[in-house]
Amino acid sequence: MPNTIVRAADLRDQVYHVLKGRIIDGHYPQSAKFFEISLAQELGVSRTPVREALAMLVRDGLLVQMARGFCFPQFTVAQLNEIVEIRTLLEPYAIHTLVSRNSAEDMARLGRELRAMLEAAGPTKAYPDAHRRAREHLFSHVTNRQLFEAIERYNDSIHYIRQSTLGSERVRRISYEGMLRLSDAIAEGDADLARDLMVQQLINTREAFLEHLETREDGTVRNKSVRNKGA
Repeated sequence: MPNTIVRAADLRDQVYHVLKGRIIDGHYPQSAKFFEISLAQELGVSRTPVREALAMLVRDGLLVQMARGFCFPQFTVAQLNEIVEIRTLLEPYAIHTLVSRNSAEDMARLGRELRAMLEAAGPTKAYPDAHRRAREHLFSHVTNRQLFEAIERYNDSIHYIRQSTLGSERVRRISYEGMLRLSDAIAEGDADLARDLMVQQLINTREAFLEHLETREDGTVRNKSVRNKGA
């Protein structure tokens, strides 16, 4: 990601996209703190577009505001389960609708594209980025923009936990094999199977999340990994 902003009419959106890209790409550790003044100096802009961009990231669920500055959210186990429950309602429905409403030719092509993206990485350390790009490519075909934005919001909000779970070779392989089966179901135009496989992927995701979280005495949970890699 660039370290400076090209001046244009809407600096707020530029700052927002730069910071969001860095967060998703794992540029910052999970313990990172974000301050208007330091970010404005780093990006070469005034504090106003930075303040507005940070507010947009809070809206997206990527950051939360502290007494001073901003940080990544910490979830309780209950909150994490709620987010996964919402994703289980949204994502399988979106995939079922996508497959059932589009031509067999289009879905065959999409399924092949997804499989190729995943196989290019395999269940290696390159898989988390391939997984993210494959999901982005898949859900970019959802024509209901409100549904797409809702999926993106809940997907982004726990991205750093996902990447940490995908740091495990075992979890990567389970996810990889599941995504390949999902790609094949899409290619075959089997909407029901694609929906059911997406549900199973999310169940596996929830189990992996919980395995990699430890509970604090105050009831919040924290990631056992020390780096936020973004997914």
